[in-house]
Amino acid sequence: MRGNRFQVKSIGLLFVGLALGLLLALQWRTPTPARLAETSYGRDRTALTIARLEAEQTMLKQQVSDLRQQLDSEQTQQGQSTERLGDLAQELEHQKALAGLYPLTGAGVEVVLNDSSRQVVPSAVNPEFYLVHDYDLRDVVNLLWAAGAEAVSVNDERIVATTAIYCVGATIMVNDTRMSPPYLVRAIGPSEQQESVLKNPSLLSDFKGRVSQFGLEFKVARVNELLVPAYQGSFGVVYAGIPSSQ
Repeated sequence: MRGNRFQVKSIGLLFVGLALGLLLALQWRTPTPARLAETSYGRDRTALTIARLEAEQTMLKQQVSDLRQQLDSEQTQQGQSTERLGDLAQELEHQKALAGLYPLTGAGVEVVLNDSSRQVVPSAVNPEFYLVHDYDLRDVVNLLWAAGAEAVSVNDERIVATTAIYCVGATIMVNDTRMSPPYLVRAIGPSEQQESVLKNPSLLSDFKGRVSQFGLEFKVARVNELLVPAYQGSFGVVYAGIPSSQ
């Protein structure tokens, strides 16, 4: 009896051991629900991170593209502005040259007008006939402008739009500067055309008649390189003013 009980007990322990071993084996091979949940969460989190980074990259690429377009637009506008400024600067320099603010050099003509060198003046003759007058200078200067002169000076006084050539007593004034003979007129421009106009017999007939009759001097010569100085006077303000404060 005791032997049978021992055998039954041993068989029972064997079954219990086999069952325990089977349970341990199954537990080792099969992941627990918690481990499965953790692995799935990690994959989802990684996928979300990748998606977020890809979205940020797409956004940054779009920003880079927009900034490049903005840069191209700014460079284009800057180039146009630079070109406009260059045109304005060139026009300003041209207007300054026309206004006589710069000295100019070039080919042209030199004209000399001088009083008569005769010492004896007949009493019956007006002595004014032996002198160069302000209107003689004005006529010569106007003819030079009409002949295409770009710059004119009288005894190194630049003739500009505001220049006045007038007489005070026996003295000729140019730009409010007193002149004395001989009067040297320099004009930069088409020298052949200017010379032709000044030597035209039908022009300056009164002055040329006094040259012939009373010995005044009138010479015209072409010059390859002339210097006409810049205007040194001031420009008067006629209509402009500073508004008074209210």
